[in-house]
Amino acid sequence: MAVDSQTKNKVFLFGIDGAAPELLFDTWLSDLPTIRSLVERGCHAKLNSTIPPITIAAWNAMLSGKEVSQLGVFGYSYKNASGETKIADSSLIKTELLWDYLGHENKKTIALYVPLSYPAKPINGIMVTDFLTPGVNSNCTYPEQIKEKIKTLGNTECFFDVAVGLAGHKGLEVGVLIEKTYEMTKMQLALLNDLITTHDWDVCVAVMIGSDRLQHMLWNHFDPKHRKFIKNSPHANALKEYYIYLDTELGKILKQLDDNTTIIVASDHGMVRQEGKININNWLMQEGYLVLKDGVPSKKTRFSTALVDMEKSIAYGSGAYHARVFINKEKVGKDYEKIRQELTHKLKAIPDDSGKPIKTVVFRKEDIYEKLDDRECPDLTIYFDDLRWASNPDLGQESIYSWETALGADTAGHSRQGSFIIAGKNIKHEKNIGELDICQVAPTILKALNSKSQHGIKVKHAEVFTNEYANE
Repeated sequence: MAVDSQTKNKVFLFGIDGAAPELLFDTWLSDLPTIRSLVERGCHAKLNSTIPPITIAAWNAMLSGKEVSQLGVFGYSYKNASGETKIADSSLIKTELLWDYLGHENKKTIALYVPLSYPAKPINGIMVTDFLTPGVNSNCTYPEQIKEKIKTLGNTECFFDVAVGLAGHKGLEVGVLIEKTYEMTKMQLALLNDLITTHDWDVCVAVMIGSDRLQHMLWNHFDPKHRKFIKNSPHANALKEYYIYLDTELGKILKQLDDNTTIIVASDHGMVRQEGKININNWLMQEGYLVLKDGVPSKKTRFSTALVDMEKSIAYGSGAYHARVFINKEKVGKDYEKIRQELTHKLKAIPDDSGKPIKTVVFRKEDIYEKLDDRECPDLTIYFDDLRWASNPDLGQESIYSWETALGADTAGHSRQGSFIIAGKNIKHEKNIGELDICQVAPTILKALNSKSQHGIKVKHAEVFTNEYANE
């Protein structure tokens, strides 16, 4: 039975993973009536993502107001205290998140499919975990009985993601990928609609991962500027049609929400067509910075520091789409800064595969992060050609350029800016407000709920509220 009050302020955040502002606000806006209506009666902005703009870090920065080093999440894998490489999960996160903040104020949250929420943690409300979830019989919901609802929805094997395993979507044939994406999304939306109408809540956050899966694999089907563009592809409109589907379903959801609900549509990052991959560890070996142990196979191999001869190596790389470079401080000693400057200069000089210069940005850790002592904090973070050239850490490629990683290929990578839209009775009708930082979203939600505390968040909320509301 629905028990929502018709007078309290609420926030509904609909996440479209990887939604690029160029598509959402420009190219496709006229075909998305629900999103267009929110844009016209509220505010929208390009949302500057985390450095790096990876899904699991960016969503948690959005929902905490904290940057990557404060979260403690730099990538999809990490080394535990025993030196074993593990896949990231929710236990890594070192800060409280929105539902923790609101729990202190006795406010209730429905958190659905938020990346890096597995395994589920007890919250004041309901949680259903993300695409890293191994299956419906795992610790994927809080409270546990929500699993029973999921089991009634259909094929639970693709409820959390379109394929089993990290990056499993890269191995699917395009037609199957599209079919599985709709199957997954329909189940996720069905549960969302059920929960928001049968439970009390102050905030509901739901993240649709299907957009990310399609964008990574379908960009060359519709973008004529892509170097692997498929002319007359039968899937040329598939991504646009999926956005139209989400827009239609969002419209149905909004009709169930009262006038006291502030609506946010947001993405963690955007997407950009991929020109190719720069094999960072191949380059480091070529330049004499990285030496592998004897016996490393020459075929395509996932990179691991276990393959590195640390006594002979100065640096090694990791990261996908962006590159992360770690300097072997024990070996370089007092020459650390000299080596870092040398690497920066050489990295910026790497051309594309035809020898033409590209615009590469190299970030030093102290310029972008507050906490520098985490073992996963890289010495350098690199965006090759503003992320149009992805980085590939895997081994076994013939040169420093390739199209595939050891896991397969994709046609688009993450870009620096996602999308942000906010509308509601207390929101200004200013339409385009320029750019916001992703860490401003959490304090904006707290402001919309009249929260009395900023919960240690240093950034300020977005200036989107009406003067009357701002002065309350």
